[in-house]
Amino acid sequence: MIRQLSVAALFAAAACATGPDISSQRDANVPLPASPTWAWGKRDTIHAYELDPAVAQNSILHSRIQQSIEKNLTARGWRKVDDPNSASEIVTYHVGIKRSTELQSTSTSTGSGMYGGYGWGVYGAPTYTSTNVRPIEYKTGGLLVFVRDRASNNVAWQGLYKKEVNDVDRSTPESIQRAVDALLSELK
Repeated sequence: MIRQLSVAALFAAAACATGPDISSQRDANVPLPASPTWAWGKRDTIHAYELDPAVAQNSILHSRIQQSIEKNLTARGWRKVDDPNSASEIVTYHVGIKRSTELQSTSTSTGSGMYGGYGWGVYGAPTYTSTNVRPIEYKTGGLLVFVRDRASNNVAWQGLYKKEVNDVDRSTPESIQRAVDALLSELK
């Protein structure tokens, strides 16, 4: 349960010390209409990070993401249609967790060099150094959204929201909406 909560937490912005990393790309050669119609597309590829059962099989998380994307696009004047063949744009998304390990080292020294007392010579008493290396594990959550032109199937826009997550983060509809709004604010 804790694992699922931490995975779902990739969208909580307020509880983490680090902010999100948002990047996007827009292909100017693929037109976006002023008031497009859109539909959900088939999820064409699934990344290995997304195969984590806590992400891939979390229907609550997927439902919240879809609702947040729909709310944002509706507020922009985009009109959702049920039939992808009648949409001008196709929207897909992927969500995942990347687990990483970083080695952190701490060194402690005792003794001193130079100007030693009697018997230690000019360089002083020996110096001893101890180094402690420990692994630090962290998780980065990500949401990747694609907007494709239906007629050509070319990507008109793609955006990536990445954020370090921890076990105290929680995914709420509000935190997911904030993340989606921050990401889709780049859609122009």
